[in-house]
Amino acid sequence: MQFVRKPNRLSNAYQQRGAVLIVSLVILLIITMLAVGGMQNTILEEKMAGNSSDRNLAFQSSESAVREAEVFIEGIVSLGNFDGSAGLHNRTDIEPSFYDGITWNDASNHVVAATDFGSYDSPRYYIKHFTTVTGTEGSLNMSGYGDNKGTGDVTIFRITARGTGASSDSAEVILRTQYGRIF
Repeated sequence: MQFVRKPNRLSNAYQQRGAVLIVSLVILLIITMLAVGGMQNTILEEKMAGNSSDRNLAFQSSESAVREAEVFIEGIVSLGNFDGSAGLHNRTDIEPSFYDGITWNDASNHVVAATDFGSYDSPRYYIKHFTTVTGTEGSLNMSGYGDNKGTGDVTIFRITARGTGASSDSAEVILRTQYGRIF
């Protein structure tokens, strides 16, 4: 009588015990790498949204300073206060550099705006009496754009305003515009 050996199921199972563990660890590693990559992407998007919001706050802050300067110009009676101090510069004065930090730190170079939207630093502006356009030239009436029809001299002012975002290392926006007024 001859004995036929049957394959042993236990020996096959014993030989394959570590394969499932290795495959599951590789899959777990891949899922972890995807999760870490997704978190880094989310953090980057959050920083970009924060910076965009910060820049918008700085822009709105400097825009409010421009509007305040325009209201100031509408309220003046004469150009006597434009003597190079307190942020009011005459035509002959050297205009301060808006790139220089001293311009925005020295109170004699700028005016601190009263409006504040929660920015880190209050918005600031300075005004320079730029020039006067005589009424007969009509230079401001480009293609019917503007109200000067030769009825008076228009005094032109250059307004430079600075606004910041919500933190000390945040965005800074500097706006420059010209504003004309008939006295």
